[in-house]
Amino acid sequence: DMGIKMGLNGIDNAKISFDNVRVPRENLLNKESEVHAGGEYTTKITGNNRARFLKVADQLLSGRICIASMSQGASKACMAIALRYSATRLTAGPSGKSDYPILGYQLQQHALIPLLAKTYIYDIALKQIQAMYAKFTVPDRDVYTVSHREIVMMCCAIKAITGWHINTAATIGRERCGGQGYLASNRFGPAIAGSHSSMTAEGDNSVLMMKVTMENLADMAAKMKPGKNLGAAIKLMSTKYTPGVILRGGKSGSGRDIEYIRKIMDIREKLLLLNVAGKMQVSIKDKAAARAARFEKWSEQEQDSVQAAGRAYSEKLISDLCHEKIGLADPSIQPILKKLYNLYLITVLQENISFFLTNNLITRRGAASLRDDFDALVKEIAPESLTLAEGFGITEEMLSAPIARDWELYNSYDNAGEMKEYENMIRA
Repeated sequence: DMGIKMGLNGIDNAKISFDNVRVPRENLLNKESEVHAGGEYTTKITGNNRARFLKVADQLLSGRICIASMSQGASKACMAIALRYSATRLTAGPSGKSDYPILGYQLQQHALIPLLAKTYIYDIALKQIQAMYAKFTVPDRDVYTVSHREIVMMCCAIKAITGWHINTAATIGRERCGGQGYLASNRFGPAIAGSHSSMTAEGDNSVLMMKVTMENLADMAAKMKPGKNLGAAIKLMSTKYTPGVILRGGKSGSGRDIEYIRKIMDIREKLLLLNVAGKMQVSIKDKAAARAARFEKWSEQEQDSVQAAGRAYSEKLISDLCHEKIGLADPSIQPILKKLYNLYLITVLQENISFFLTNNLITRRGAASLRDDFDALVKEIAPESLTLAEGFGITEEMLSAPIARDWELYNSYDNAGEMKEYENMIRA
């Protein structure tokens, strides 16, 4: 066994070694390739050695989707626990008495509601990606048709974004629940420890952003080959040299203008990708020297640019998938889903405001107005937050944490941090 880890010790990571073991030829795994009795090697995989390596690497894609799903499950639990406790934990209000829930405070709302919105938006995008991935594993499934490269990029993107999100959701959720959140019985500890697995298992998240950018560059190069799609190539390159005020259609910027935000997020992704492509250019004729120079640029000089391009693709991907799906949702739930989506978009803008300002994709006045739009949306969503948490479908038994249930009952006796007696009492 590899030893005790900081969390998820149910996973049996271990070393397996063999001493003088021979595997019969007929027992070799041979779905894609075969070693025949005479020693001849054949494979169904077309292309070079790299193509065969990538076919093996594709087996990681399902694992990345599983980890994204695990991350989302934990994020939902953390949000439900934090919101439930915030709605029942009373403190001093306008009356001067302890009769006001801390969820009513702007401090609590600004910490939790944007995370709730992201949890919903990431989940909608993840469900879309799961359906698209199924096309590659289940024959004749009636789902989206996308390229292999797009599937690779999507799986890498959603795993990384949801993995980072659970770390933030668990940490901030724990903080906003104060000392009660620090108790092991209230479950933030395992979520925080598990989140670190989400950030590195099946591919370090930052390395996955490198993979996303690399595949995106290859896709752009394929689409811009001479004679293949000249119009698209000209349009893409023009983005780099067109003034921001023209790209944004002269708009100053508004957090409530969904189409405007989607447009400048698309421009951001293109500009950051073109930036990386330009920086990776080398004018060296010798192939080995050129390869070494590109490696130096990629690995030692331009990682901030590479990471930014990967995040821009990921955030735009999530936005596009959600925009499409919300438009098809039941009309009765579209209003709240649109508010969650809008809050997600504003949060992306705020987190990357320096890029949008320096590229003149939003005016200073527009950037300043984002705070008012953010405040208003959070205030509109907050009264619905408990209903939204219920929408995660987590049963009382699965939620488990006392502060998400009857925490006054839990604290009414000397519980010593144990759950058995409490579970018996709450079932009675």
